[in-house]
Formats: sequence, structure tokens, C-alpha cells
Amino acid sequence: MYDAEVSTDVLVSAKVDAQASFARTVSASCAYVQESSRRPAVLGPGGVFDAEAAETCAVAEVAAALAVSTRTVTEWLFLTRTAHPAVAEAFDAGRLAYAAFRTVCRSVAEVPNATEALLQRVIAAASRCTPGAVAAAVDRILAEFDAEWHRKARERAASERSATVRKRPRGQAELTIRGPAEQVAAVWRVIVSAARGVCATDPRPLSARLFDAAHAVLAGGAVACECAGHDCEQRGSVARTEATAVIVLDAATAAGLAGEPGHLVGWGPVPADVARRIAGDATWQAMITAAKVAEPRAACSCRCPEHDPPTGSEPPGTPVPAARREVRRTRRMPAGWTPTAGRMDSVRARAVREDTEYLRALPPLSLDRAVENPDGHGGFAVPPAGALTYRPSEAVAALVTALYPTCIHPGCAVPSEDCDLDHVVPFDHTDPERGGWTVTGNLAPLCRRHHGLKTRRQWHHRMLRDGIVHVRDSHGTDYFTAPGE
Repeated sequence: MYDAEVSTDVLVSAKVDAQASFARTVSASCAYVQESSRRPAVLGPGGVFDAEAAETCAVAEVAAALAVSTRTVTEWLFLTRTAHPAVAEAFDAGRLAYAAFRTVCRSVAEVPNATEALLQRVIAAASRCTPGAVAAAVDRILAEFDAEWHRKARERAASERSATVRKRPRGQAELTIRGPAEQVAAVWRVIVSAARGVCATDPRPLSARLFDAAHAVLAGGAVACECAGHDCEQRGSVARTEATAVIVLDAATAAGLAGEPGHLVGWGPVPADVARRIAGDATWQAMITAAKVAEPRAACSCRCPEHDPPTGSEPPGTPVPAARREVRRTRRMPAGWTPTAGRMDSVRARAVREDTEYLRALPPLSLDRAVENPDGHGGFAVPPAGALTYRPSEAVAALVTALYPTCIHPGCAVPSEDCDLDHVVPFDHTDPERGGWTVTGNLAPLCRRHHGLKTRRQWHHRMLRDGIVHVRDSHGTDYFTAPGE
């Protein structure tokens, strides 16, 4: 039993203490191995001291004492010897769990010219993530820091692709495949599509349907519905879809004019050349958002380049819906098509990141004074087409899904395509113009579980500038999710 009054602050403190305690165990184990390796207790041929044999013996002693594998102790030694001082310090202080420490060490090990600012940013991101999300979060930061290094590192990792089988108890087995994310993502979409293609009365849980679908995909079979209805259209087999993966990249990168990484929706960054190569053999569809037009200068009533050249520093004006639609999609372009113009948004992405970090550093009272409560209109003065309809258009839904790869609840990894698109400021069904509108600036993906927390008003959400979502729990703890995180 815990005697003190329990709060989330107490839980966080207990977590940090536990992580620091484990770090001390790792440090003490490594110190023991290092000291034991110096004792001339192990002699090789001819009575010569064998340092490698001495270390092997010490590792075995630690492993036996702690009931862990020798491989685990060897990994501890390697990480503590090669970790950047800042990363090691964060682990020793309990800021990073061991799994996050291991992922960060492996991710930044070969990054050239890794600055202290980069390492601190990586540590901060890793400390906020669930264990399974650390790798993707760190990858996004490193891809932005050095896109060329990220591309080469990814090529080296792709050469280590593999497929392994492991026997499990009670006649079960486990198949693991590892390879480039875009290829695994394409296969996974086929499996998920097949698993969900059966009718709603199929008695199998989703996990079992996913296995049956994976088996069908790999073995060349078909997924059949197992419902009781003899007239079910899916009872024979569910049609398989083509392998697809959704990649978002800016027009300049697609055209070869820039090198910004693409984003594999739900998975993480993809180097520019890989994204272009995939796009060259893919069906394209461009998305055009409402233009943001700056106010004309007093000396000129037009917006001509001669009298009012763009400066790049003027704040954008009110979004102007093109043809009264917030988001338009082009027709689907054939494989091999690339746009001829575009612009990079790396400066804007950097500004959004800096804004998010600034907001995270503010205490609740200062935060409430620093930001305004949005009206849910996404910056529009006049509702664009579809804004007063509850269900978003396919174009708006596609853009929101691309902006937020997962559920925006802190730590949730449910892909956005499997989430509800929630109106951050609730939609008013009796007077739609008065409530939150169905626009990208008022929509965010929430999985069903976390959508319920917001609907019951246990957690509160606000959409801030640049698509940054502010989430506050029932005790007043603040969290922030920016587009692309």
C-alpha cells in the first residue's frame, strides 16, 4: 500500500526514481565487470593474462547474480561505453527508461556533428514517448537535422532486412519480418484491409482475423468470412486489395528541387530520394489548401510583384477558400508524373516546433494567458463549402490524416486512419454556424477510447495556432501535439 496521497506528480516521481534505480544497477554491473576484468585471475596459454577471458567471466557472474542473460549484460557494457555523455546523464537521472536509452544510443551513435542542442531535443522527445514510439520520434528529428546522413543510414539499415521464426509454447510460433518501412507498411495495409473486409457478424476477434489475413497474403490464399449467414457475400472470400502505402511530401521535393524528407503516414520519415522513387511508380493526388493572402500595402491597392513584392516576413492574412472550398484535390495523376513547382516548408516546420517547445515550458496559468480560446472556425471569417456539414469531405479528412499520423492523445500510437476525426470545438447540430466548423483547423484524429475521454469532458482539447493541439487532463496537466509528431 502507498501511504502518501497519490497524484500524477507522485506517479511521475516514482517512475523517475525507478528508472534511476535501474540505471544504478546497470552502472554498478558495468563497474563490477570493469574491475573484475583487471584482476589477473584468468591466465591464457603460457600463463599470460587474458583480458577478454576475464571480462567474459565477469559478465557471466553478473548475469547469474541478476538472473539475466549474458547478452543483456554485454549490451549494458556496450551502451555505457559508447553513449554520448548527455544521453548517459539523462539515463542516470531517470529521465529515460532503459528501452528509450537503448534506442537513443543506437539512433545517434553515428550522427556526424551531433550538437548538444540536438541531443537535448532527442532526449526530451524520447522522454515523452511510449517505448514503441521512441524510434520514430527520434528518426523524425535526425532526418530534419541531417537529411543526407539519414538517407545513408537508412540504406545501411535496409541491408539488414530479415525474416525470423521463433517457437512458442503450446504449439505456437512467431514470425517476425524486418525491412524498409514503406514495404512493410504496404503489406500491412493489405493484411488489415483483408481482415476488416469480413462482415460485422464474423465471430473472430480482430487479432485472429489479422493472423488469418496475414497467412492468406503470404501463402497466396484468401480470407473467408466465418459468420453464420449462408448468404453472406464475403463467405467465399474477401477480395484482396493492392499493396499501397501513403507518403506525403512537398511539391518541391517531388520535383527534385528540394531534399525535405517525405512522411510515410503512420510510420515516420522517408528520405527524399526514396519518396521520389516510390512516387515515380505511384498514383499521385495533389491537395491544394486555402490560400493565405497578406493584406496589400497602403501605397498600392493591388498585389502585383512590382508594387508589392513578397517579403517572406509578413504575417499571412485570413485564409481565402479557393472556389469556396478549404481543400481541393486534383485528379489522380498517372505513375511517373511529378509537379514542376513547389516550395519547402522547413522554415515553417521549425517555427511550429519552436512554438510547441515554448508552450510546453509554460506553467498552466501563463499558458492560459498566452493563448486564446479558439472559436473552432480555423481562421475563416466565412465558412467554406462543407464547413457547416458534420461529416468532413474526403479531401479534408485526407489532409487531417496526413497532418497527424496517429491519435493526438499523449502517447497514443493508433494510426489516424483508424481514428475518429473529432471536432475540437464541438459541432453544433442545431446551429452549425455558431459551433465549431468542419475545417482542418478544427479537426483532429482521436481513437475511440480517447475520443470518449473528451466527449465526457474528462480531458479538454484546444486547437492552437499552426495546428498545435493542446490537451489538458482532469488534474490540469498540459500536453501538446504538433502536426507530424
